[in-house]
Amino acid sequence: MRARARKLGYAIRKSRSRSIHEDNLGQYALVKESNNEVVLGERFDASLEDIAEYLN
Repeated sequence: MRARARKLGYAIRKSRSRSIHEDNLGQYALVKESNNEVVLGERFDASLEDIAEYLN
């Protein structure tokens, strides 16, 4: 999945927070590499399935 995202100009970021709170829900974010814009999962709330669906 990371390779597919990279090929399309995105990066998948995993939350590194040890505690879950309203601004960090502990999952993933999809970031456009050209300008570091979060396109999905702004609060690290995107699942891998959400990201796969967005990339297709």
